[in-house]
Amino acid sequence: MSDRRVLIVGAGAAGDGAAEALRKAGFDGSVVLVGRDPQPAYHRPYLSKQYLRGELPIDRVRLRQPDDYGKLDIEWLGERSAVAASRADSTVTLDDGRTLRFDTLVLATGGRPRWPDSIPRLDNVFALRTLADAASLKEALDAAHRPLIVGAGFIGAEVAASACMLGKEPIMVELAPVPLGRALSEDVGRVYARIHRDRGVDLRVSTSVTEWIADGSRVAAVRLSDGPPEDVDLVLVAVGIEPELALAHDLDLPVEAGGIAVDDALRAADGIYCAGDIAAHLHPVFGRRLRVEHWQVARKQGQAVGEAIAGEPSPYHELPWFWSDQYDVNLQYLGQGAGFDQVVWRGDPEGEKFSVFYLRKGLVEAVLAMNEARTIRFTRELIASRSPVAPEVLADEGSDLRELARQASAQRGGS
Repeated sequence: MSDRRVLIVGAGAAGDGAAEALRKAGFDGSVVLVGRDPQPAYHRPYLSKQYLRGELPIDRVRLRQPDDYGKLDIEWLGERSAVAASRADSTVTLDDGRTLRFDTLVLATGGRPRWPDSIPRLDNVFALRTLADAASLKEALDAAHRPLIVGAGFIGAEVAASACMLGKEPIMVELAPVPLGRALSEDVGRVYARIHRDRGVDLRVSTSVTEWIADGSRVAAVRLSDGPPEDVDLVLVAVGIEPELALAHDLDLPVEAGGIAVDDALRAADGIYCAGDIAAHLHPVFGRRLRVEHWQVARKQGQAVGEAIAGEPSPYHELPWFWSDQYDVNLQYLGQGAGFDQVVWRGDPEGEKFSVFYLRKGLVEAVLAMNEARTIRFTRELIASRSPVAPEVLADEGSDLRELARQASAQRGGS
C-alpha cells in the first residue's frame, strides 16, 4: 500500500467526486476529505426544486450515507473548515487547530452565497446553498403565503416556480431588465419572464428593494423602487455566490476570471488541483478560461481530478452542461456561450419548445434547449468539433441535426 496522501478540501460534488474516483481508479494511498457541511455529499440541484416542494425525501437527495466513506477507505472530516495552507510545508490547517500533511492537494471549496450589506439578517430571511439551508427554507415556505425572492437567476427562478407550485404568491425582484438576460440573451430572458408571469409570479424587473420594514426579528414588508410597500412573510436572497479563494492566496496560486487559474488538466501547480466553482479552467475545446458555477460541472471535474491523480493527467474536454426545471418547463444548456455575437433560434418560443444556438465568430459555442433534450445530444459534436455551421441551417427545423453532428464528427476524425 502506498504512503502517498491526497488531501481534498471541500466535500461537495467536486470533492466527493474526486475521492470516489481515486478509489475507483485503484489509488491505494490515503484519502482525506474535509468539508464544512455536517452532511455527506448530496444532489444540490434538487434543493430548490423537488426537495423544497416535498416531492423527494432526504434519502433521495443524498449522494451517500456517512458510513459509505469508511467502506471506500476515505477519511471524512465533516463540520471542519480549512483556515490556512502552506505550499512550502505541504500542509493545511483546520479550524480546530489540526494540521494535515498532503502529497497531493485538491481544492474544491465552492462558494458562499452573496449577502449584500443592505439586506438584514432576520429570522425569515434565507439564502439557499446547503441541505440545512433548504430544510430551513422548506419549513418557512410551508407556512408562508407571500415570499419575496431577491434575484431572478436560476436559484431564484426555481424557488419562485416551486413556491407557485405550492400555491404561494411569490414576488421576484430583479435589477436587470429581464431575468437571465446576461447569460442567455435578452430574448430568452423575455420568454422566461412570460413563463413566470403566466404561472402566477409577480415578477418585477429593473427593480430593487429600497426599504426593509421589520416587525421584531422578522421582515414584514418591503418598499420596492417601483411602487408602494408590499407585505411579505419570507425572503430568499438569491444573488449569486462568492468563490472561496482564501486558500489560493495562502498557496500563492494564480487567480483569474474570478477563480483559481488551472491548466487544461485542472492543475493549479505541481501537486495541486482545483475543481468546481473555484476552477478557472483553460478549456481545450474553447481555448479560453471557463469558470462555471453548476453542480454537474463540479461533479465531472472532481471525478476527472481523481482519475488524473490516480493515473496520468490529461486534458479535461468535457463540455459544461446543466439543467433547470421550472414548472413543466425543462431547460438544458450545453457549452459556454459567454461573449456570443450571434443568437440563432430554432422552434417556437411561444409554444415553449425551442432551441437557441449561441455563436461566436461563426462557431457554435453553446446551445439552450427548452423541452427539446434531443437537440443537446446532437449539438455536442457541433461544439466539440469547432466546425462552422451556417446559421440558416441551424434555424431550419427541417435540417437534420443528427446528420450535421455526424459530418462534424467525421471531419474532426479526419483532421
